[in-house]
Amino acid sequence: MDSIHRLSVCPHDTAKNLFGWFLLNTYLQRKTGCALHFEPCHTFIEERGNVLSNAYHLVYTNPYSALIFNAELGFIPIAKPIGVFDETVMIARRDADLPSGRIKIATATDMLIVYDLGLAVLEQQNILREQCDFTFVGTHLRTVQVVADGEFDLGFVFSETWHGLTESTRQQLRVVAESSSQLAYHCFCVAPEWLDRREQLREILCGMQNDAHGKPILDDLHIQGFEALPMNALDSLRALVEKMA
Repeated sequence: MDSIHRLSVCPHDTAKNLFGWFLLNTYLQRKTGCALHFEPCHTFIEERGNVLSNAYHLVYTNPYSALIFNAELGFIPIAKPIGVFDETVMIARRDADLPSGRIKIATATDMLIVYDLGLAVLEQQNILREQCDFTFVGTHLRTVQVVADGEFDLGFVFSETWHGLTESTRQQLRVVAESSSQLAYHCFCVAPEWLDRREQLREILCGMQNDAHGKPILDDLHIQGFEALPMNALDSLRALVEKMA
């Protein structure tokens, strides 16, 4: 193998199955013949800072970080999980109506795409942003809790989090609206320094579901497979974020 290269993976995904991502890292090393160092991060803030301040060659990251890495470092998207998208579910207490005055909205942070997609949902519901007060409560689960407790009128929640809640928790809440743009997704992006390997990496990732050694890793990660992305795959999402700014 040649000199060591570095892989970063979104901590939202490593938290669900860290060992599976180490297996995928090993698989990529064997397929590319490159030494690929993978060191997990605990938060998306840590991950984002590490990639921005260090030399990484390949990242699997959340959609908002993908936009940042593309704009600031020139990372290019190459592949995403088949049929998986990041969407926002706007929730309220089941027994509560929206107030006629100012609306209190909770969400985890304004540094993830859930917030921007939530703003787009507000617009679709003809709710003016100017009549809303936003509070960033740190996590998607915390958002669910404070809305269920009646501290906030609405909450923006990551769709995966919403669908992973227990039935008893969901029974306390109702879905007011949800995004369905299919513009946002976690994806692999390659650094400019590794663009000569872009096609090779894309072929390896997109071929995993048909490979005897790759398929078990995908199954362990609960990923059907990866599909190829064009170089301009992030353009529509960037346009939405800029519109919501």
